[in-house]
Amino acid sequence: MPIQESYRQEALQKVYQLGRALGEKLRELLQEVDEEDLEFGVKLELEAPELEDLWKSAVEENNYMEVVFTEIMEHHDGAYLKATFRNSIDSIWAERYVSVRSSGRVEITYAFFLVFDGVKARVEKLREGLYSLFIKAE
Repeated sequence: MPIQESYRQEALQKVYQLGRALGEKLRELLQEVDEEDLEFGVKLELEAPELEDLWKSAVEENNYMEVVFTEIMEHHDGAYLKATFRNSIDSIWAERYVSVRSSGRVEITYAFFLVFDGVKARVEKLREGLYSLFIKAE
């Protein structure tokens, strides 16, 4: 059964809202970063508890995501399935990485990406209100 377009648009709107909020914070941080450092990439931390609700709704609890990658791999302790799910709107996207091991163990991680002003940023949540950023010039 196909997904309702309104449900899809609502999920993408959450991603867009988080992208706008993160973009504003990143622009502030970029003022303090040397342009030459951006060529090789800069790792920063952002403390922003006000983004927590947006992060949860756009990334962690967003039920609509498209499958963009799957792979079954053999490892020394058995086979496992890797899958990547993505929500993407303009130059903003959220990814969910799911790994299911043959033992039944499931690992889920998240990342959020933005491309703006000639810079690409990868954002990961370290803990509530604290985010790790890797920013690099495109």
